[in-house]
Amino acid sequence: MRNRTIAVLLVVVLIVGGAAGYLIGRQPTPPLRSSATDENWKFVVSVSPTAVESGQPLLLVANLTNISPENQTIKPYVGPFINPQVIAANGTVVWAWDPLVATWPNWNVSSGQSLSQQVLIPTTHLQTGKYQIEVAPLSSQFPNNFNMTLSCFFVQ
Repeated sequence: MRNRTIAVLLVVVLIVGGAAGYLIGRQPTPPLRSSATDENWKFVVSVSPTAVESGQPLLLVANLTNISPENQTIKPYVGPFINPQVIAANGTVVWAWDPLVATWPNWNVSSGQSLSQQVLIPTTHLQTGKYQIEVAPLSSQFPNNFNMTLSCFFVQ
């Protein structure tokens, strides 16, 4: 039997079978998801599928939505707007997405409009163990609670 508990602060932790983390490589469960909101923005990050064969990628999807009734301007806007990384339990970055980026001084986002980014995270380099997936919007105008850390275990 699996017990699933989600605790949302700055870190999202799934409790699977009594161990803290997100279990990758066994039976499927719903996508791991975390979100944060302030008065103008909602930032949602999800990782799926929850069960993959070794070597198959994980899909990370990030959505940043203007939830205010007014248009918002991101100053500056960096695209892609996220740069996720996977960190081993010992603190070593084992994978980071570092694409070419472009920066615009002002990027207007209409009320209700969402910006979306998808990234495939390879698993070929992962050994059995605990990892964290960190992701945040790159613009410094977003609050610190938009810095997401998703804890996970990888089993083979």
